[in-house]
Amino acid sequence: MKKIIYLAAFCAFLLTSCNDYLDTVQNKGNDEVLSSSKQVEALFGNSRTFNTPAGLNTAASDDYGMTIELNDMLGYVDENLLNGMTWNVQDVAASQYGDQTWEAEYNKIFTANLVITQIGEIKDLTEANRTEYLAQAHLMRATAMWNLANTYCMPYSRETAGEPGLPLKTSTSYEENVARSTLQQTYDFILADLEEALKTTNTGIADNRRWAVSKPAVEALMARYYLFTQDYEQAAKYASEALKCGDAELVDYNDLPFRPSDVSLEGEVETVNYSSLYRYGDNQVANFKENYLSQYYTVEQVLVPSESLMQLYDQATDLRFRHFFNKYALWEQGIGGYGEDIVYNKFKERIQAGPTVAEMLLTEAEALARSGKWQEAMVLVNKLRVARIDRTAEDIMLEAGSQQEAVEKILEERHREMPFIMRWFDIRRLAFNETSYDDVTVERDFYQVSDNAVNDDVVSHYVLPVKSKRYAQPIVYTEIARSNHQIEQNAYDDNSVVVTSQSLDSGEDGDDGSEEGEEY
Repeated sequence: MKKIIYLAAFCAFLLTSCNDYLDTVQNKGNDEVLSSSKQVEALFGNSRTFNTPAGLNTAASDDYGMTIELNDMLGYVDENLLNGMTWNVQDVAASQYGDQTWEAEYNKIFTANLVITQIGEIKDLTEANRTEYLAQAHLMRATAMWNLANTYCMPYSRETAGEPGLPLKTSTSYEENVARSTLQQTYDFILADLEEALKTTNTGIADNRRWAVSKPAVEALMARYYLFTQDYEQAAKYASEALKCGDAELVDYNDLPFRPSDVSLEGEVETVNYSSLYRYGDNQVANFKENYLSQYYTVEQVLVPSESLMQLYDQATDLRFRHFFNKYALWEQGIGGYGEDIVYNKFKERIQAGPTVAEMLLTEAEALARSGKWQEAMVLVNKLRVARIDRTAEDIMLEAGSQQEAVEKILEERHREMPFIMRWFDIRRLAFNETSYDDVTVERDFYQVSDNAVNDDVVSHYVLPVKSKRYAQPIVYTEIARSNHQIEQNAYDDNSVVVTSQSLDSGEDGDDGSEEGEEY
């Protein structure tokens, strides 16, 4: 990952920065130099810089509902979806196209390191601006590292603390060692960055710049960090602090309008009842008022919801279902005839990655419930429900008679609120926490997938066991080669993914076992 990646990273940030920066940047071989505040502002001034390609995570959880029937109708499914939904190892590692998620996040880390290491060279900065730029850089690096850790590493726990973590890049040098740290060292690194970001003096969230660093944004990310490291006291504390900020507000979906759109297919016309959020422009999405920090996972593929996801909702009264699960939405892609053609849409091609008011209510609620304060927890989760359930419904409030029931109901509400990618991250962490009743085994039936293609002569049953080694996505070989093999591949075994196959021609069962189980 040395020179090639960081030359690519530097080119990427040049291309996305403003013309003033292009006019003034000094290039001294491997020593890129910042010399003015305009250059730093260019690096941090565009909200899209902070977004992340979703990659395989889109299809990895039990929320993704691609079926054999829909595949037959589509005729083609993107290889990221195929490899994500089957938890592939070999094809992912051997990809000739690189890995957009890995590259995008290390580009952010490069940008952050450029600012952190060069901030002393900039003469036209006030101390106040210097503090904010450093806080922003540390926040950018922390969020990039968190996304990487929750994609390419095992979930954090005492059990996994010694497992491989990430290369800890702290400079822009192409010669810096990029051997993987331990998972504990990776999480310590993320926490240290968040603590540096917390030095920001911005106590409020900027109206038209919600991707910028602020104390509430950092507090919200600290709450997420501690929830995922099973420190529930700290998770509840930071979520509570974030919720004190009035600059982020819960949107009452009872007041959220629809934006219907007529679609047609083969002479038939139907109306898709899109939410107004689906029609939001870039600026509206970036400044959505529930966000403490406006960051998104960008998704190029259609999000097909699973039956199990749709069954979580009271489809008559839950406004999340009525707004975001759209009948006939596939018709806009020229596809029809599959049931009622339901597609999940919220912000169109974006899924929230940054923390929101809803997430903080759920985080504090879960942390309190796991700490034994489950009655208090139900009050918090019901604050969210009031803004998500039709106000005319008879059963808006949730009740629990025990700690376990409270945790289970909070997790269900979290699932309804944050499907797909956050659900995948939750499946991972729940497997390694202190309870087993919330463990999730993910299973699906689909065609055999190999060499990034579907073999429609063989149907396979895929099982991702609890604590699977395939919770960690493979690192592509090209990144390992670029690092001169300093980076080591994740280790997989025969139980990482269990695949049972049956030929449609013969009807005979194939061998049990994992196609993903080779060690590297």
